Amino acid sequence: MKIRRFIIIFAVIAGICTVPAACAGNLTVINKIYKIVCDIESGLDKPEDLKEKPEKKYIALTFDDGPHPKYTGEIVNILTEKNAPATFFIVGDRAELHPTLLRRIKKANCELGNHTYNHVDLSKISRNEFISQMEKCSQAIYNATGEYPKVYRPPFGRISKANEQYIDGKMKKILWTVDSHDWNTPDKNKIVRQVVSSAKNKAIILMHDFYSQSVEALPDIIDELKKQGYEFVTVSELIKLWELPERMEYFIN
Repeated sequence: MKIRRFIIIFAVIAGICTVPAACAGNLTVINKIYKIVCDIESGLDKPEDLKEKPEKKYIALTFDDGPHPKYTGEIVNILTEKNAPATFFIVGDRAELHPTLLRRIKKANCELGNHTYNHVDLSKISRNEFISQMEKCSQAIYNATGEYPKVYRPPFGRISKANEQYIDGKMKKILWTVDSHDWNTPDKNKIVRQVVSSAKNKAIILMHDFYSQSVEALPDIIDELKKQGYEFVTVSELIKLWELPERMEYFIN
């Protein structure tokens, strides 16, 4: 990537400098050219299906606390039918009971994340227990799918700074920007209204694959958001869309 960048920049500078008057005092122009090249490359280097399109809005559905023996499979069926990938934050001891469901999630082009082994509050446990909770959950996911998770979500959205440092870049912490409140209302219409009214570009929606009302609300949520122009992606895909191009200012005015 960097070799290609320097070839482009060198060619442009050489063109400018063939005219002596144009070459003098053109560091500002050259610097702007370099930034444009970076912007072009940031688009070229992304996979075609992850290039951000100006007319598109992106949103990530996430489901916590599963796998549930009934509801997780029903949710996967809906996501597959409607071509809406999502991210499932998995509880390790439940993964050990239902490894087939994890394989179904992966086969549906969805992502698996770590949600601890026993759904514990990561702000209230010791370092050793924290490491055990995270490692056992990741191992349960690996045992079922052959892949370790790259993202995690602390239960209740809580984790102490002391414990967070032990992740050490192995996984990215993912919280949420829209709470569906599917965990405290049985009314599927309220859940739909809550999500649709709060949705914004690049939002992360918190849901759970542990309640019947979540299953009932999901088709309407997907349909309404698609009508508004949203494209569904996993949280890792959303992170890639958020990344800024590498910028190094070689030319200083």
